[in-house]
Amino acid sequence: MDVPEKSHKLLETLTTVIITLATVSVAWCAYQSHVWSGLQEFKMHEAAAFNRQSSFLRTEVNQQHSLDVELFTSFVEARLLHHDSIALFYHNRMPPRLHRAIDAWLATNPFVDRSAPPHPFAMKEYVLVDVAKADSLDFEYDRYMERAQESNTHSDDYVLLTVMFASVMYFGAISSNFQDVGIKKWVVVVSTTLLVGAIAWMATLPISFS
Repeated sequence: MDVPEKSHKLLETLTTVIITLATVSVAWCAYQSHVWSGLQEFKMHEAAAFNRQSSFLRTEVNQQHSLDVELFTSFVEARLLHHDSIALFYHNRMPPRLHRAIDAWLATNPFVDRSAPPHPFAMKEYVLVDVAKADSLDFEYDRYMERAQESNTHSDDYVLLTVMFASVMYFGAISSNFQDVGIKKWVVVVSTTLLVGAIAWMATLPISFS
């Protein structure tokens, strides 16, 4: 067996190894891309659920605040017109959140003292509990959306790796068509370089089996 024939045999063997590794890698990358795509969909679904809950709570908060403003306006109007019985009627029927804030506001003597807070909604006693809950839900929404974006990025990376490994398989396949040892070596070197680079990148990516 002469030297060129030995070189051809060696290059054919190396090409077989390259194509085998690339084929296995393509299957692995396709699987990982599918897994990360599924995780993205799950996390976006969870994020959407948090967003719906937050929107519902904020709607309730706006309704509660609107009601409190109307009650406060009616209360102040009755006080200014010296309709004490009507003012007491409104005062006794205020929800606890507004009742506490109104009492704290009245303690500042707002009808006389110009430095007093302009309204009870500026008082620390006025707290809409659902605002904190909605903020917490918004935080969870942002967190899950960020994770969904990360999953999408990982899925895209594995798709790109699939293309790279497919290119390796292509170069490996066409190398057998060349009879010139020099050209065949060049094609094998290109496919080997691409394979090593793709495997090195793949090693840096996270793996998921869920």
